[in-house]
Amino acid sequence: MHNQVKIVVFDMDETLGYFVEFGIFWETIHTFFRNEMKMNILDLLDFYDILNLYPEFIRPNIYSILNYLKHKMIEEELHGVMIYTNNQGPRMWVHLIKEYFEKKINYPLFTQIIAAFKSNGKQLEMGRTTNDKTLDDFFRCTQLPTNAHICFLDDCYYPNMHGENVYYIKVRPYIYDLSFEIMIRRFLESDTGKQLLLDHIIETSFKNYVIAFMTQFKFLSAKKSKEEYEIDKIITKKTMVHLQTFFTKNKTYPILKHKVKYTTRSKSYKNRTLRKL
Repeated sequence: MHNQVKIVVFDMDETLGYFVEFGIFWETIHTFFRNEMKMNILDLLDFYDILNLYPEFIRPNIYSILNYLKHKMIEEELHGVMIYTNNQGPRMWVHLIKEYFEKKINYPLFTQIIAAFKSNGKQLEMGRTTNDKTLDDFFRCTQLPTNAHICFLDDCYYPNMHGENVYYIKVRPYIYDLSFEIMIRRFLESDTGKQLLLDHIIETSFKNYVIAFMTQFKFLSAKKSKEEYEIDKIITKKTMVHLQTFFTKNKTYPILKHKVKYTTRSKSYKNRTLRKL
């Protein structure tokens, strides 16, 4: 058992994966069955099976990182893995993503979800005070000791997440677009799609409905090149190296170490524990 409390904290969107398009697609399927079929039949297993049809939406090699953290949890070198998100969807959406990853690695890895501050003017996470991500809000939500060592992974930069014991890994945003046509085709050709839609008449109705519903969002997809995808793989490998550094025995992260200059628009921040990938 290790005395030092260590926590790994992930952002969700564009850090663990790219879920914008799939979120639209999932909502469209739900709406079709609810409004057109007068049924609410989709469950967690359907979510798992349908998201499996689109592996491109998951950050490459992220399972190697999650399995590494699973091992650290089992060995009691890690005390928690959390999701700290600004996703504006319902809380259940984040839980579905969480459950998906846990099913993939066959382990209840995530110990807490810190949801967005507000959505549509309604406060979601009572412990948060701002849309910004801050250490004060983090500790308020988690009730962790303030001397806990935190590895924070996010594709965005939040100056107020800095602290003496925070190891900040800023990853490149992961984005992978698929056209709605590809998404519809894969679903219709899948066992799950065939079981849900049953016959060709419903299948045609579904296809027309989904196209009409999803085109409302005027979502433009841009194909990712093989070179860009390879870069995404390399970034995950570098992230693993930084995580291994975080778990170095008795490792501390003094503010005077690892000087890295980060510039964003009109502001420039100096963060000595920031890792920018």
